Amino acid sequence: MKISPLQLVHLAFRRVHVAVDVDHMEVAQQDGADAHSMLEGVLIKSEVGVTLLEEDDPRGVPYLVTLRVCIDNVHGEDDRDRRFSPYLIDIEAGGKIVLGKGSERLGDPEDLIAVNGPALLWSAIRDQVANLTARMPLGYAMLPSVNFFDLKKARPAPPIPAPESALAAPVTKRKRASKAATPQP
Repeated sequence: MKISPLQLVHLAFRRVHVAVDVDHMEVAQQDGADAHSMLEGVLIKSEVGVTLLEEDDPRGVPYLVTLRVCIDNVHGEDDRDRRFSPYLIDIEAGGKIVLGKGSERLGDPEDLIAVNGPALLWSAIRDQVANLTARMPLGYAMLPSVNFFDLKKARPAPPIPAPESALAAPVTKRKRASKAATPQP
């Protein structure tokens, strides 16, 4: 085990709202879902913000990362097959995350913070949802485990180098007629 090069040094919840959705409560009761499957197939919306902080930190480069998670049961035309959640959730957390010195060896620093920063906040929000729903009529619900790899910067694929023979102009090789070898005594 090693200490992560990203450290969440401060966490604060900016918004915490969890309520029973009475319009969809009966469906969840009939499903008899456990805490994890209660939110399977539910449309979970998220907003991520990453800001470089202009302050000195002896540990590395500080960032403010924000994550808002929203389940509002408002589905678009493409989401007709989605399930409804028995809970309406709107939680936003922000955290100061320090990207340790030398972490650029592991990858692009912007990608490291964009992918891993929200994951640190997700776990705090996931825990908050489980704790708050534990005392609600349908029992506790657990947000699924997720990743934020889709937040990596889009990079064009590196060009595939052509073999050297393909770069040169075509050459026609001529074979010289060779003299018949004469046997040596």
